[in-house]
Amino acid sequence: MEQMDRGTFMKLAGAGTVAAAVPLAGIAGSQARDRLQFRAVGGLPKAPLPSYATYLVEGTIDLRTGAGLVTTRVLAGHPGGTSGVGLPGLARIIRVDRTSAERDGYRLSGVVEDRSQLKHGESADVEIVVDQRKGVVHAPFSGRQLTLSIA
Repeated sequence: MEQMDRGTFMKLAGAGTVAAAVPLAGIAGSQARDRLQFRAVGGLPKAPLPSYATYLVEGTIDLRTGAGLVTTRVLAGHPGGTSGVGLPGLARIIRVDRTSAERDGYRLSGVVEDRSQLKHGESADVEIVVDQRKGVVHAPFSGRQLTLSIA
């Protein structure tokens, strides 16, 4: 297990605080006239193995400017029984700078803000697809794309 110094702990604690501060107003996968808000969850690892952690992706995008923030976290516990405990080193804050409308939703392009949190070989450039018709979000995790259900 890796040792954690005070600076790393403060970064993780700050990431959790920022992620909790993203205003969702109780609306998941909704869209005001000029704003897209979503919250998507999925179990880790994937079936057929039992899930012992929950991958959470939530964001708010201003559709007029195409900019916004998306946070990703991995929480202890399966999706039906998630705790508030985030697993260290797996939180990301993504600054979205381009949003393009697609037939069934939106494609979001952005950059991970704190690159010191990235694992070896993990790209800072991120692409997330919000498919509103199917009710899913396609987001990267540990070098591969995962499909999460919009909550």
